[in-house]
Amino acid sequence: MKSFSFKILYIGVFAPSILYILTLPYLGLLLQHDFSQAIRKHLIQNEFDLLQGKVSLYDEVNRNVLSVLKESRVVQLGAEIRVRITDQHENIIYPYYERFLFKATGEETLSKSLGPLFNEDGFALNPERAELETFLQDYSDYIQGMNILARVEVPVTSWLGSGILLGYILLTVVVLYLYYQRSTRLEELMFEEKLETEKRTAVEQVEHSLQEARKKLTEIQSQEEEWLEEVERLEKEKDSLEEELIESLEQTEEQKEKIEKLEGEMVRQTAKKPKASREERTLYERFKKLYRNLEIDQKVVNELVQLGNEKLKLQAEEVLKRLNDGDPSLKIRRKIAGVERCDAYELGFGSSGRIYYIPSETRQFKVLRIGTKASQSKDLAYLQGKSK
Repeated sequence: MKSFSFKILYIGVFAPSILYILTLPYLGLLLQHDFSQAIRKHLIQNEFDLLQGKVSLYDEVNRNVLSVLKESRVVQLGAEIRVRITDQHENIIYPYYERFLFKATGEETLSKSLGPLFNEDGFALNPERAELETFLQDYSDYIQGMNILARVEVPVTSWLGSGILLGYILLTVVVLYLYYQRSTRLEELMFEEKLETEKRTAVEQVEHSLQEARKKLTEIQSQEEEWLEEVERLEKEKDSLEEELIESLEQTEEQKEKIEKLEGEMVRQTAKKPKASREERTLYERFKKLYRNLEIDQKVVNELVQLGNEKLKLQAEEVLKRLNDGDPSLKIRRKIAGVERCDAYELGFGSSGRIYYIPSETRQFKVLRIGTKASQSKDLAYLQGKSK
């Protein structure tokens, strides 16, 4: 094996101990149930002598319980079993000696009367002939009502406990061996499959290369004449193109002179354009890059440039930045004086500046107008038209 799973190794090391620790208490519960059933089944064997008063209830129960324990293979393998049997009145029936121990300590409450069926020593009382059927029914209820408590422990050093641990160890060894065999076989199969795949791939590649070579050779042989004709045609076309190139160069010189004249004219026209247009283009490009949450068109940028005052323009841009960043401290006017039923919001900047905006479908906000008190009437008229 190229590698061995550490997870399987850890399971192999710790699994027997964990399974052994978990098995003992559950095995004890299982044996406890089995012993309780076996003891209840063999609790009264000499029922005729017991009803005639020849045998004490204590002797009968103690003898039968000891017989069940003695014949149990689990006890022979070292399991420790503690049995306690009491009747409905909490009298100790088994083990009988506990009755005398409790009496000796003065705990009289654990040695109550056995009722109207048995005397204090456990011998059956003779019923009247007319009450015989009632006596037998009470006797059956009394026996069925006995509480059998069996506690089973499997010591670690017992034959049963050691056998269980040895069994788990052997099972783990077998599982590890089978896992090793399976992993080895899988690796061999994978190696054989990989080798076969590589072999098949190499053969296919060689065959494919041969087929491509044959195909190309056939194509070359079939197209050789066509290529020769194509070469002649290309040579003629080359001569023709050389002539056209000479003519094109002459025309290019003429076009170059015209272009130089046009460029000079464009330079003169560009120098005549107002400075504001270049500033507007610069601001528009900058706003698109920096304020991605705002939708600002060229007209709004023109209005910002037309403010003229650099300080006022800087204050307006500061408010736009805070709006783009979602500044919660911005003082937003949701109702614009002079405009009824308008969805636009108003922001102030400087002493008289106004910015009007609405929610945008493509971005977060769309800036509608930027102006001052001087342009307020025109701006409100624009907003009034937007609200209709």
